[in-house]
Amino acid sequence: MSAFFAERALLPSGWANNVRLEVNADGMLTHIQADSHADGAERLSGPLLPGMPNLHSHAFQRAMAGLAEVAGKP
Repeated sequence: MSAFFAERALLPSGWANNVRLEVNADGMLTHIQADSHADGAERLSGPLLPGMPNLHSHAFQRAMAGLAEVAGKP
């Protein structure tokens, strides 16, 4: 298990102070505690924000494949 500490973090309930996060060996968050302590945790600098998922996709372009090409006579 790894532990991290941030002085400010954006949680689902809003901004929180002195937040401790614990992560298991698989990289999954197992515990998040606001108003906690940094004992033995790696201190993170700056405010902590959740990562944004990549919603970018080109899947829709499969339906358009070949429609912009012009077929000419050889």
